[in-house]
Amino acid sequence: MNPRDRQNSPVFKAFNIIYPVFVYFVATNLSMSLFTMFAVFLGADPQEQYMALQTASVAVTIPFIARFYQKDRNEPTVFWAHMDLEIARKSTAVRVFNGILMFAAGAAVGVALNNLLIMSGLEEISPGYQQINQQLFSGGIYFELLGACLLTPFLEELLYRGVVYGRLCDLLILDNEEKSGQGRKRERYSRMLAMALSALLFGVIHMNLVQFIYAGILGIFLAWMMEKTGHFYGAFLAHMGANLMAVLRVESPAFAWMEPGTVAFYSVTAVTAAAGIALVAAIWFWNRELQRECGEQEG
Repeated sequence: MNPRDRQNSPVFKAFNIIYPVFVYFVATNLSMSLFTMFAVFLGADPQEQYMALQTASVAVTIPFIARFYQKDRNEPTVFWAHMDLEIARKSTAVRVFNGILMFAAGAAVGVALNNLLIMSGLEEISPGYQQINQQLFSGGIYFELLGACLLTPFLEELLYRGVVYGRLCDLLILDNEEKSGQGRKRERYSRMLAMALSALLFGVIHMNLVQFIYAGILGIFLAWMMEKTGHFYGAFLAHMGANLMAVLRVESPAFAWMEPGTVAFYSVTAVTAAAGIALVAAIWFWNRELQRECGEQEG
């Protein structure tokens, strides 16, 4: 088997999907351990400084994952050919408008999902979630904003949507040169399957039941955002919106009135769920019309 055939084999492509996740785990855990030892050496309590240490480990890991992303972007794969076509159709103004809608949609969906999980009672029976939740909100709002709302969404979208989702699409989609109706239908099905699989991996990686459900649902939503923009920036902004609302909900007194079990809590859940659905529908309609106009101009 020559090197090109080996690179195009399903086994090699499957390994290429898992390998960046492995690098992510090694880089984040190793750097977290080193930063923790350094914090102990300085006399700081690692538990109290967890979010600062986590933010630093994420910052160290970003260049490693960015290399995978850049490598994929520079290769003429089926997935990135499709992404390049999508983003080429959009002017700067359209991209900005998409970004605003997706940030708002992420914020609305994040609040609704969090509230629904609180209503389910799963948070109370998931000690893993309770532990990580306590750690995430123990380092002060500045590191929560920098780490949880900016750097972590950026890293995770680079990895799970920019690399994992893209490589899953390349594994599952056959390059149908004729682009027949049946071929396009198979391609759409393959993309949906890739969305589900990347979201499943994204959920599993969080290693507790509550975040598995939350991240799994959010992962499908974020992959769809990437499809609509032709770039990971849409998923990043939506992810940032969801995480920002989670941080503000805990740290800002402005959300103190939204106590679980109250009429306000159920009202907010219903309103944000409806807003999320409406924003997703607006994004879908806006980009469908744009695609149709581009198709007519090309015709």
